[in-house]
Amino acid sequence: MYSPRTYFKNYNCAVFENVLKPYNLTNKRLIPEVINGLKRLHFKFGHNKIIIDLEKIEKVFPYPTVPVAGYIHYFKEELNVDFEFINVPTYLKKIHFLSPDDINKTTTGQGSNFLDRVWLFHSSDDVHTLVNGFLASIRKSCQVEEGILQACEWGLNEIMDNVIQHSEENTGFVMGQVLKDSQILKVSIFDYGKGIYQSLRNSIHRPRNASDAISLAIQEGVTRDSKVGQGNGMWGLYNIINLNDGGLQIISGKGGLNFVNRTKRNESYQNIIMLNQNKQSTAVNFDISLNNPVSMKEALGGYEPVDLFIENLEDDHDRIIYKIIEQSSGTGTRQSGFRIKNELINIYKSAKKPVIIDFDGVGIIASSFADELIGKLITELGLFQFQVAFPMRNMNQTIQAIVQRSVSQRLAENIKN
Repeated sequence: MYSPRTYFKNYNCAVFENVLKPYNLTNKRLIPEVINGLKRLHFKFGHNKIIIDLEKIEKVFPYPTVPVAGYIHYFKEELNVDFEFINVPTYLKKIHFLSPDDINKTTTGQGSNFLDRVWLFHSSDDVHTLVNGFLASIRKSCQVEEGILQACEWGLNEIMDNVIQHSEENTGFVMGQVLKDSQILKVSIFDYGKGIYQSLRNSIHRPRNASDAISLAIQEGVTRDSKVGQGNGMWGLYNIINLNDGGLQIISGKGGLNFVNRTKRNESYQNIIMLNQNKQSTAVNFDISLNNPVSMKEALGGYEPVDLFIENLEDDHDRIIYKIIEQSSGTGTRQSGFRIKNELINIYKSAKKPVIIDFDGVGIIASSFADELIGKLITELGLFQFQVAFPMRNMNQTIQAIVQRSVSQRLAENIKN
């Protein structure tokens, strides 16, 4: 049992004996309290084993969860501190809060949902794999408006690449989460590297302080070294967030900036995220409304990136072919039909042309799969619009019979209602 004597107590986190007890994983002010708690327990009081009591955790947002998980990882891997987690909610185990999931060593598989998980990344290859995984998960989990998937791809690629190029650390952390009720994608990307101010202070831009460095970082063409990058990543993300009426928060070292509904607010709590002077750390957090379309051409000053995912689906005649047999979720469950239906609609919205559903190589499908995918699509779009948008081919007689029965039942149900 714990001793009642405490070293100190804050609003979001308590520390007693060798125990650190966060009260939430939703309030950004938790981060400095956790950092100070870990530093005091290890450096001041000499504890090489720290207990993290998660009894109070009921809700989780990527920020502050990702930086807290990142700092625990740092103390464990770099300072050899042994951690014991107690009273752990199931969700925190599921998202790998206790030990962030390495894309190169994952035991839960890349075919599963990439959202709701704290990931480690170390290289450009890791970034590529994770971004593709995030996009696939978003496409299949919900239907989004035009430009949203490209906006997510741009933001994830650019900010995660900044960690690789500028942090002088070989480890970054990322988590994405879709709030289903509000249809908001929340993303947090974190590293415990040198920070934006330290990165830009000896450049031609010479920022005055941490907040000034962040203000410079979102301007077009600002970079530490033009030989390394062009300085368009933060600028592009800032424009995307403004057009989407979303939210962007950049915190690095002693300063931070918040951009919400096209207004800027400074944040400069002392040492809000710093570990020490050499590891000032950076967290980039953004919220994108999945229901609010984004013009990437407008966001990027006239340049419109190519959607490589859709391009890879096109055949030699520029037709989009969606091969059911290549889908890892299979054709045996209603959940699989739901995920594939969402992805098909998202592809159609992005491509603005028909998507051919190809059943080549598929022997049989479940009735629930057929109902969720074909029956509900016809209900949502109408039979004529469905045939225009999603022509089907290579269905054997068994699949045809299952689909026809599902569609007939749906149409009959609609007539009754």
